Amino acid sequence: MKAISWMLSCLLLSCSLAAQEMRVKFAIGEWAPYTSSSANPNEKIAELIVVKAFESQGYQVELDYFPWSRSLRLAAQDKYDGSFPWMVSDSRQEKFLISVPFFTQKIVFFSHKDMGFTWNNTEDLKKYIIGATQDYQATNYLINLGVEPNIANAEEINFIKLAKKRIDAYPTGLIRGNYLLGKLFDSKEASQFQVSSQSLMEDEMHILFSKHNLERSQHLNRVFARGLQQLIDSGEYQLIVFDSNRIDE
Repeated sequence: MKAISWMLSCLLLSCSLAAQEMRVKFAIGEWAPYTSSSANPNEKIAELIVVKAFESQGYQVELDYFPWSRSLRLAAQDKYDGSFPWMVSDSRQEKFLISVPFFTQKIVFFSHKDMGFTWNNTEDLKKYIIGATQDYQATNYLINLGVEPNIANAEEINFIKLAKKRIDAYPTGLIRGNYLLGKLFDSKEASQFQVSSQSLMEDEMHILFSKHNLERSQHLNRVFARGLQQLIDSGEYQLIVFDSNRIDE
């Protein structure tokens, strides 16, 4: 009986370990319409892509929500497999294994019409008070251009600053910015904002896999790439992603 009990315990342990191997955990944040703790699928576009890509390969996905700065720190540790969606930077390449891109992001300036914001080059930007969000790639991009941005902890704060005319302009994704206008302001208030026709930058968005367990992360990276390609080939990807965000165009 002891032998049978021992064998059953080993079998249960083996099954438990196998289940853990087929479960992927990500630390993410609130960034609708791409990631959101709400149940609304229209606010979870990036999540849907990642979850469906892994599920197509037999994996389960677990998502935990934190402030973005904390998500990035947790993703570098051994409690999570990674975080998404992020643009690539030199520091992130040092700390993380970068996935294939799964959507693009066009960064444009939002401004209040009364502020008369226009720009053609970097020198133009230096004349204005430009808002920025902590740990966002656009923030680092501005700093590298020699622009000293007014940094806040959340994008919502920057849009409120725009409405109160405390900053001249704020760069964010076109779709993300329009989403926030609809969320934070009524139609009359939102009509007071304008969007620059010229983009500050355009880049691809990725999963950042932890390097703590490099062998596992390399495997998960390959799994995600296969799953993503399967979504694209089946046409399901195109049904989820906004046309301006698609990588298959």
